Amino acid sequence: MDDLFRLSHLAGRMQPSPIRELFKLIAQPELISFAGGLPDPGAFPVDRVASCADVLNTNGLELLQYGASEGFGPLRDILLDMSGRRLGYSVSGAELLVTSGSQQAVDLVGRALLDPGDVVVVEAPTYPGTLHSLRNVGARFVAVACDSEGMRVDRLPKAVARCERDTGRRPKLIYTVPDFSNPSGACLSLQRRSQLLSFAQELRIPILEDDPYGCLRYRGESLPSIKSLAGDSPTVIYCSSFSKILAPGVRVAWAVADPELIRTMVLVRQGEDLCTSTVTQGLVAEYCRRGYLEDHLEKILAIYSAKCSAMELALAKHLPQGAAAWHAPAGGFFFWLRLDGISSRDLFHRAIGERVAFVPGEAFYPDVDEQIGDTVTGDRFARLCFTFADTQQIDEGCRRLSRALSPAPTAG
Repeated sequence: MDDLFRLSHLAGRMQPSPIRELFKLIAQPELISFAGGLPDPGAFPVDRVASCADVLNTNGLELLQYGASEGFGPLRDILLDMSGRRLGYSVSGAELLVTSGSQQAVDLVGRALLDPGDVVVVEAPTYPGTLHSLRNVGARFVAVACDSEGMRVDRLPKAVARCERDTGRRPKLIYTVPDFSNPSGACLSLQRRSQLLSFAQELRIPILEDDPYGCLRYRGESLPSIKSLAGDSPTVIYCSSFSKILAPGVRVAWAVADPELIRTMVLVRQGEDLCTSTVTQGLVAEYCRRGYLEDHLEKILAIYSAKCSAMELALAKHLPQGAAAWHAPAGGFFFWLRLDGISSRDLFHRAIGERVAFVPGEAFYPDVDEQIGDTVTGDRFARLCFTFADTQQIDEGCRRLSRALSPAPTAG
């Protein structure tokens, strides 16, 4: 780059999104993709969303104007009602902020709370978009390993103590996706949710609870959100999104948090995008007002449940015995495979040769030089998304993955 542009220290450390970069490799004909965490486009309610554009005929002058940074009034009313039912208490307007996707909510929380060098506790593996966002504000990470019940909360006290000893700083934030985690599909058990909340309250470390998949449960009983356990306590910051339950293209999400923090996030976002698109907010509000969201959720739960079962069956049928292990998720979008005898990066390149794609596990862990305390990596893991491909493609894709795991012997 020309030395006319003298990048900031943070900009110089920025890295491309590992999943976005993979899209360049997998854009080839006849490739079956389990890579992107994408909803089924065949389930998008195009006609119903289009019909909601009628709202422009009655409220077009307001929707085509700049909007309040806090969000469009009718949508805020709907979200306050939804949040109250999900979180179990009456959420006040001062606790709610509409954002342009839940990743903006994460970004705003990071910019409001973190200084360069501050430490965030993340479950390992975790959503790489959050790592990317918090890295951009200079965060470092304490990575706490997970199992089939989510974050090993019992390891958290030792990890925090080591962080304080090694850096002189207590972590500023704990980030978790407790329901059907991206990438592992795990649900944090009720006992661990309670333990995590108690620990965070004792040490006065806020929890950022990211909940894009909580409504997408295919079997078993729903668990209370951490925010619902905390009630109106400021300990938990809650965010959710329409991306997985309606469509990612609408870019509408929301955060519920202490009013003082929400006000700070509003001030931060006024230097970013001013407000979420009022046209889009109006469409989503009208979609929900007509009762379409409940119908759509019922439809996609049936579709995704069938696809989840199809991948569970196909993996068991096609993958070589002992080549990989997994726990079938009870909801969400993903299977998380533990590989035996091969790195996920090596398997990825073999799989591309067989015209099937997934995301190598290392994308879901902080870089080694960002981690405080014990280092954890994802070299032996792979994330497979089951929601985008159809059931026939799921079966064929797992057959191709099996070939990648068992390459033909070379002549010699």
